[in-house]
Amino acid sequence: MSEKNQSLFRYRLYGSPVSYYTAKVQSYLRYKALPFDLIRVNNKIAETVIKPATGGWRVIPVLYGSNTGYIQDSSVIIDALESLHQDVPVTPPGLKQQVVSALFELLGDDWLVFPAMHYRWNFKRYNLPHILKAFGQSRTPHWPKPIRWMGGIKNALKFGVVPRQMLGINPTNIPALEKWTTQLLDQLNAHFSLHDYLLGGRACHGDFSLYGPLHAHLASDPFPKEHLIKSRQHLQNWLTRMTVTPATTGDWLPADEVPATLIPILQWQGRDQLPYLKKVMAQTADWLSKNSKAEILPRFIGKTSYGIGSAVGTRLCAPYSQWMYQRVMLYIDRAETDPRHELETWLKQHGIAFDPNQPSHPIVFRASKVRRQ
Repeated sequence: MSEKNQSLFRYRLYGSPVSYYTAKVQSYLRYKALPFDLIRVNNKIAETVIKPATGGWRVIPVLYGSNTGYIQDSSVIIDALESLHQDVPVTPPGLKQQVVSALFELLGDDWLVFPAMHYRWNFKRYNLPHILKAFGQSRTPHWPKPIRWMGGIKNALKFGVVPRQMLGINPTNIPALEKWTTQLLDQLNAHFSLHDYLLGGRACHGDFSLYGPLHAHLASDPFPKEHLIKSRQHLQNWLTRMTVTPATTGDWLPADEVPATLIPILQWQGRDQLPYLKKVMAQTADWLSKNSKAEILPRFIGKTSYGIGSAVGTRLCAPYSQWMYQRVMLYIDRAETDPRHELETWLKQHGIAFDPNQPSHPIVFRASKVRRQ
């Protein structure tokens, strides 16, 4: 695309300001200085744009560009845009940093849904006016302003049950979830006191995936904004950089270095999230074996247990989570032998329980559906 034509071209991002996957893509578009318009998805747009683009699903975000067509899924969108706009890439060159970036993408997209949904929907007394206003602005913007919030009630009822029914958040595991969330935010605050982004002076995939839930939920909803974000100044500074700062001339840390401040987070991930993902992969393999003629997998295939510290819960089992894990493996599978050995040695030295092996039954995510590979 010529410089003149690119200056006239704008992407259309269909989503919502309170959707953390929308926020993830917004941050990427701003960082890459790609012109775009955020189009709030109301009922009409959902029926005429979103469902046709996704094969009948009402899911966001969806991106449209004359050079991309319609694309759904935040990671797929970023991958597509990275292939088209290769200046200031967000994938570091070294294998350790690539894997760490992908692990943080996995953390943000698959696991931070726990605190995001808990601190939004289990604190309705503080958050509900803000959420109803935001939902109403998206769903029923044509209603008179004084009653526009009422247009958000249906969606609030729909999403308000997610923490309990879909994620298995309950009184027995809430203390562990809140303890872990506080610890994670403290660790990130300490990290961003030393580094502008996760891996140095340039943002990576992991930064955008963390930004989604931290910005759209924890830093925007009244209760977590006041009680979790306000006191952590370095984390706030990173959120500001991810919100308003386009790509700079900064770079990742040299020699494929991973900051020591990220090691405790990765160690926790190896103890809690990755064992859960192994269960998802086993359950997905079992489903594929029992449904040998099926190409497309359901969005959910039963439930899977998980642990947060010593607490346990049961959430809906999404094969999509396996696909996110396979994204980490992409970097490892195409790496040379020496960097792979260095990565495995580094993981063992730091006690990070990540076993870099492909699942027995790989899957693909294409045209908004998880499919048999």
